[in-house]
Amino acid sequence: MKKNILKLFKKKIINSEFSYPLHEDALNEKDLAEGLKVLISRQLTMSKKTKEFETYFQKKLGLRYCLMVNSGSSANLLALFALINPSKKKHLKIGDECLIPAVCWSTSLWPVIQAGLKPKLIDVDINTFSLNLDTIKKNVTKKTKAIMLINVLGNTSEIDKIQNFAKKNNIYLIEDNCESLGSKYKKKYLGTFGDFSSFSFYYSHQITSGEGGMVACKTKKDYELLKILRAHGWDRDIKKKILKKNLILLILDSI
Repeated sequence: MKKNILKLFKKKIINSEFSYPLHEDALNEKDLAEGLKVLISRQLTMSKKTKEFETYFQKKLGLRYCLMVNSGSSANLLALFALINPSKKKHLKIGDECLIPAVCWSTSLWPVIQAGLKPKLIDVDINTFSLNLDTIKKNVTKKTKAIMLINVLGNTSEIDKIQNFAKKNNIYLIEDNCESLGSKYKKKYLGTFGDFSSFSFYYSHQITSGEGGMVACKTKKDYELLKILRAHGWDRDIKKKILKKNLILLILDSI
């Protein structure tokens, strides 16, 4: 009997009667044409289009600073590595504790470990699959210096209260919003609450660039640090800054 049921189940799956595609075709002809323009320009990474998109994304969601990266995974990694960077005034240290939901993706958890922090997995609210404030309060210790908050499938749990709690206790809040772009909590977009937040433009997500992601932050210093980390220690604008400074000096000398 069990074998017959299993055969029937497999048959139904193969015939796609009970299966669903990961994503419908997300790129129309106009999208492909715009992509072709970029290919023809031969500016495949940090092009004018990238900057335009960063600016649009920032204004649309009401973020302060945005930086495009190659994936939501890299966005999480940059956020954690910015937090431990010695150039950051109140940077995290090896062994500091980071709370993270038990319902998470590997690329939310591993950046915590890669940064040398100690992840502490805690249970989620069954109604939202996200952390709620009560559970956070029960698990916070003196060693807790960061919280990785993950908004699952457009859901969150009283994130404004969590934000206030983290701020009062000098705890950094990282908001993984890779699955919840466009969702709001009390008329405010998710991804705008954390000190750092991440977004993904993977093919199965709300909007896509094939691959790609965005990391956002609230201060200019963190933004500049993220830019340097993205370029493996190289500030891509440094040459422009030096040229601009030299040009100003040249003009002043000629007066």
